Amino acid sequence: MNDSRDSMRDHDFVLRLIEELEAGRPVALCTVLATRGSMPRGAGARMAAFADGGFMGTVGGGRVEQMVLDRALALAAGRGEPFLEWFTMQSTGMACGGDALIACDLLDQGDLDALRRTLELNGQGRPGVYCESWQGGGHRVETLTLDELASDDPRVALEAPTWDEAGRSYAEPLGSDPIVYVFGAGHVAHALVPVLTSVGFRAVVYDDRPELAVAERFPTAERVLCGDFRSLGDQVEVSRRDYVVVATHGHAADIDVLERVAPAEPAYTGCLGSARKSAFAKGVLAKHGIAQSWIDSICMPIGDDILAVTPGEIAISIAGEMIRRRAELRPHRPHEH
Repeated sequence: MNDSRDSMRDHDFVLRLIEELEAGRPVALCTVLATRGSMPRGAGARMAAFADGGFMGTVGGGRVEQMVLDRALALAAGRGEPFLEWFTMQSTGMACGGDALIACDLLDQGDLDALRRTLELNGQGRPGVYCESWQGGGHRVETLTLDELASDDPRVALEAPTWDEAGRSYAEPLGSDPIVYVFGAGHVAHALVPVLTSVGFRAVVYDDRPELAVAERFPTAERVLCGDFRSLGDQVEVSRRDYVVVATHGHAADIDVLERVAPAEPAYTGCLGSARKSAFAKGVLAKHGIAQSWIDSICMPIGDDILAVTPGEIAISIAGEMIRRRAELRPHRPHEH
């Protein structure tokens, strides 16, 4: 999935929309439905404009965002009209970049049920779909669970926001984002976790040292757990969608963690260490019967090679590698960057 910030999977964003509507204040909601070429934000990015001149979120910044924001603020103030149109390089006068299909509509009390249900599904981590339709000239929204869709409905397997030009409809997957499990709560983890959460990752920290596995040291983490690495399955359940960072206090503990997450084959697994340590650990894993294909997929040594030395620099190198992996996992969609 994409970074959930400023989307229908962003708890704070959706909650603010609900609060504004419940207070009777107008909200103009702008959505990137599709893109062509290189754009700062892809489908699913949202921005809300308010009658008092304020706004939240972003549809990519720059000239396109300013043009959209001006019209959205006018709509919220009762002086504009809804729109659904392509903002192209030609229409915006930009010398580079791509094109974005952006919709802007005024939310009303009739949208509250869909928004409340969206907030509920995200909070529970239940998969669902936020659906919008512009057929017949109007704009309708609804939030559906997967159980409410027919088994052959393509939205059941939706993994990314999708615009259907023929049907004039848009669908955005809901539910919780994958989790980054950071095993080890030392200096690198302390620097890494706030970087990861700042770019949309959910983080859970796990260590076997009570003095380090303290929630106050990781205020942006969802959970901070303490336990034996050999018993990590008692407290966490790593899935194929999740990310794993191994940065424990020693190679033996690293291997303990890697052996226990291997059956899940996480979307990303990286392990801190030198090239020599990496070769040793991979050799042990192979001797213990771990599939060679998965061993080869481990990013070990972890992180992009930016000659990082300090914990802060290492954190940036790891985050960069994980951001790239997240982008690689996004399903290719027509008209998206």
